[in-house]
Parts: sequence; structure tokens; C-alpha cells
Amino acid sequence: MDDLVEACSEALYEMEGITGGVSVRTVQADIQVMRSDKLGYNAPIEVYDNKYYRYEDSDYSITESPIIEETYELVAKAIRMIHQKGDASIEDMGDILEQVGERLKILLIYQ
Repeated sequence: MDDLVEACSEALYEMEGITGGVSVRTVQADIQVMRSDKLGYNAPIEVYDNKYYRYEDSDYSITESPIIEETYELVAKAIRMIHQKGDASIEDMGDILEQVGERLKILLIYQ
């Protein structure tokens, strides 16, 4: 678990510049979400020797997005609609949704 916390903290710093790191509790909660259907992953994560984590199915990859192209198109349409409104608070939301749209686009590329 310590290795996972360290790896996640390093990735968070490299990707977002966040230096606070993550806690053991956060990593454990994320693993539970990955295992569940909440985000559509149903990751076959198993613990062996009471301390190591791995995918039970060696062919499984979390980067194989459960998001389909139609979902991306709906989010992209929402982004366009919010940008057309011109309201300041909605504009801020548009910036956030645009970032989500970009991340969805990346997920579609790698699936």
C-alpha cells in the first residue's frame, strides 16, 4: 500500500503539480471504486499475500474506457450549449466541462 500511495502521489505531482500527495485511505477508496460498477470499470483487482495488488485478469486495463462515443458527443454538445449562454457563472462551468471533454477525448483515443 505504501508503494501505491507513493506512486499515486508522484503521478499527481507530475500530472497536476499537486504536492500534497494522497493518503492510504484515498488509495483504498479509489481501489473500491475501481472494483465497483460506479464508474463502469468493474476492475478485477485482487490482493495476494495480504499486501500486493494486481489485476486478476492480466489482459484487463483501466485505460480501456467504458465511455462510448455517443456519451462523448452528448458531453461535447453540453459544452457547446454552455459556452453559448455567455453567463459568467455558466462560463466558469463551461471551462470545467471543456476540460472534461478533453479528457473524454483522450479516453476515446486510448480505448
